[in-house]
Amino acid sequence: MKNHNAPFAIRFIGFSAREINIFDATFSVEQNRQKQYFRLFADSLQEPDLYLVNSDDLKALAMLADMEPNNLRPALLVGTPHVDLPFSNVERPIRWLKLFDALDTLMERRLIMLAKQNPADAALVNNVPERRRRERLDLDLTDPQEYERMRNKAPQSDRILVIDNQSTFRDDLAMAMAHHVVPVEWAGSLDAAAEVYTRLSISVVLINPRLAQIDPYELCSTIKRQHENTRIAVVFLSDKDFAYDQARASQAGCDGFLDRHLEQPQILLALGKFLSMRDRV
Repeated sequence: MKNHNAPFAIRFIGFSAREINIFDATFSVEQNRQKQYFRLFADSLQEPDLYLVNSDDLKALAMLADMEPNNLRPALLVGTPHVDLPFSNVERPIRWLKLFDALDTLMERRLIMLAKQNPADAALVNNVPERRRRERLDLDLTDPQEYERMRNKAPQSDRILVIDNQSTFRDDLAMAMAHHVVPVEWAGSLDAAAEVYTRLSISVVLINPRLAQIDPYELCSTIKRQHENTRIAVVFLSDKDFAYDQARASQAGCDGFLDRHLEQPQILLALGKFLSMRDRV
């Protein structure tokens, strides 16, 4: 079986900020372990390798049900749930060796299953439900404008726009999307980008937020305003040095960020959430 050297990505569900800080600190000091882990930020569009869930929080358990975890994308519960659930769990108070043993076991099982998979079965890995990016609807929905926003139409056809100072990322993405017949446009300036997203039907806009003379939050807000009657996703392409401002991004309508250095299948899976061909990604 192939060795897995990259850290495993964990989606946290239902933990307090204090607990998350403790997990982050523990993961960061355990760098010498054979298997390493890191927490996905809330607005990261990367799909996790595993869900870590606070089983004392019923809302977290309900959210987990929406994720439809399985052996290829398993869940580990922290604490003993009050309902019978078919997931592994570690008791509170947390014993870190036991937690890491449980994580390692689930990931080893996942790697074995992936190694045994036929290429034709790869869709099983990618066939994950679209992650809920907003809270569940309040049943007391009384604002007509909010209702109209919910009814925004999808673009007539899939098309991606990459706004970057170089076309390298776009060229690689275009080759990957050619199989799904999804065009990928490129723009290296504000004016060039505006010409594309005002003239063509766009499903997803990917912005390099480190472009000189561009405020990515303002650009995101502009694109969202111009397409207020059509669903269009705006995503920032991040790297290790980019500090994503969650409050500003939320106010601008940004749909999240994506690490541009991820492997191609992970990028395709993340973008597939916003495309009509997502069942085939």
